[in-house]
Amino acid sequence: MRGETVAQPKVSVIVPVYNAEKYIKRCVNSLKNQTIDDIEIILVDDSSTDSSLEMCNKMAEEDGRIKVIHKVNEGAGMARNEALKIATGEYIGFADSDDFVEKDMFKTLYEKAEKYGSDLVMSGVLFVDGNMFSKEGECILKTYFDKDTHFETEEELKKLKMGIVGALPDDRDDSKYGMSIWKNLFKREIINQNNIAFESEREMLSEDALFMIDYISCIKKATGINEAFYNYCRNEDSISKSYKKDRFLKSLVFEGEVEKRFKKDICPDEYQVYIYRFWQAMCRVLCSQEIMYAKDNNIKYADLKKRLKEVCTHNLTVKALKSYPLGKLPLGQRVFAYGIKYRLYFLLKILVGLRNR
Repeated sequence: MRGETVAQPKVSVIVPVYNAEKYIKRCVNSLKNQTIDDIEIILVDDSSTDSSLEMCNKMAEEDGRIKVIHKVNEGAGMARNEALKIATGEYIGFADSDDFVEKDMFKTLYEKAEKYGSDLVMSGVLFVDGNMFSKEGECILKTYFDKDTHFETEEELKKLKMGIVGALPDDRDDSKYGMSIWKNLFKREIINQNNIAFESEREMLSEDALFMIDYISCIKKATGINEAFYNYCRNEDSISKSYKKDRFLKSLVFEGEVEKRFKKDICPDEYQVYIYRFWQAMCRVLCSQEIMYAKDNNIKYADLKKRLKEVCTHNLTVKALKSYPLGKLPLGQRVFAYGIKYRLYFLLKILVGLRNR
């Protein structure tokens, strides 16, 4: 580990780093330039094979607020867990090494947490170069709250947990409040006292959302604000955007883990509609990635159909679409859902082609 210990920083920001030499300096500079003075930056090198570790060490030598951990490669979730062991900030923030943040992000989140006595503060995101399937050059601003919004009753916090994973049929987005951790601020004391840790993304789809669910289960108050500071940059090499053959299996594991957590304090009649909305969104992603991968790699249509059939005929997919009010979904989602439900594979292929022109 390199770097000097910062005395009682207000915020510790954790950044997993793996082969990020193209982006890491931009990310760290955006953290160094934060308008909050008392900040600790923890870079966790996950056994990079490029010059990332050397770059991190050099930045730590130049700025005493930066700490560097070098560890055996286990993925981003395990890297964050290592950083949580040494973080000293009152609050914890997260960033990915290929993204960057606006200069007022952590000051604003910290001040909102202090003002409202909130254990969790949530903000929005700017998708730079679009999201997973939009065109390069597009920038999409996403905020989840129209005004400062509080969740403090047991019922409100349950709805927040469900809204992290999914949404109701007539909601515009598939996740009402967004799954990702990096747009939010967490209280370190709560993480430590409840032994909250990340699962491995090598085992399941979204370690972010499970961390959020576990954390929300331990808090008394959360606040969402109508601002977006986090710049999420499309990078074809990143885990969340690249094609993975086992993504379908990981998605099923994730769904099972979510349901296991929800069952502890939420009635299935309440949470099922949120999970079904999530699963429909997941099927769109899975089918779209299979179609795009087949096109880029000249895979025969017959082989593509086999992969699509595996997703569309799975028992969870059938259940998620059987009695779901598809007519309430936004038009694009509705058409895609009908294509999945009735196994119209060629229609799905056309829809993905149109979306990616």
